[in-house]
Amino acid sequence: MDFKKQLQEKNEFLKKAYEVAYQEYPASPLTVSLDPFEFGKSIGYNEDKTTRVMLELVNEGFVNSSIGMGMLIVTNDGLNYLRNIELQPKSIMKQSEKLDIILKGLYEYRFDGKCYSITEILNNYNVNTTFDEVFALAKKLERDSHIKLLGQHNDVLGSITTEGVAYVEDDSYSISGSPITNNHYTISIVNSPNSNLISQSSNISIEQNFGDIEQTINNIRKTVQEDNNIDKDIMKDILECLKEIDESIKNGNKPKFAIKSLLDITAGIASIASWVTVLGQFAGIIPIPN
Repeated sequence: MDFKKQLQEKNEFLKKAYEVAYQEYPASPLTVSLDPFEFGKSIGYNEDKTTRVMLELVNEGFVNSSIGMGMLIVTNDGLNYLRNIELQPKSIMKQSEKLDIILKGLYEYRFDGKCYSITEILNNYNVNTTFDEVFALAKKLERDSHIKLLGQHNDVLGSITTEGVAYVEDDSYSISGSPITNNHYTISIVNSPNSNLISQSSNISIEQNFGDIEQTINNIRKTVQEDNNIDKDIMKDILECLKEIDESIKNGNKPKFAIKSLLDITAGIASIASWVTVLGQFAGIIPIPN
């Protein structure tokens, strides 16, 4: 039995159920009732899979349902579970993905006659590594005739070869048969001074505004602590949400569920409305005006 796969299916089911409920009634998504089997069908789950996932979610208290599973309502515990998932750091990148990242970075500057720092390329994709690992990865790509290397003290410079260009356009190390140019890597580039090296990549999420978001969080935190009109219990909930959002962003995640909770909690608090709107736009919950 593939427990990891089942966990992913359960999390995906709960996540999408909450998102649908939020879309239907943003003011109170935890009161929205869904037909679990119709919903499961909409996301590609057959009746057996939906039944198994629903039983797990009901037993864990993450959803409420009637006898016979005629309805599905996400609970507050379910929302908190989704928020906790967002706090978890992203999984460590595989070596095959690092090889693809290097080739993708060098591909952006193919045939310009220049060499580029492989360490900087990996750093720009927020990949933590060491010189020894960079050297080993670069040598692997050189042995495969995908790049040419130029040694430098404490760094490795490289340029992509014609064989490397062909490989990037036809295949990849991480997904056999899928061109690197089509692959998506869930790496966030946060305030990197060298982001110009890869800013033209269409498949990478570049978040250059973390400093602005961090300042927004600090502004909200300071204001609610100084606003005597805010109930103490509500203030506590707001500060807890802000802590989760801050930690999630620092772990490289975009905390949609925590921000949605913050929007619900702070509805009607004029002193922080503009800053909360910024967070909503950052998470993609509130549209950015054209």
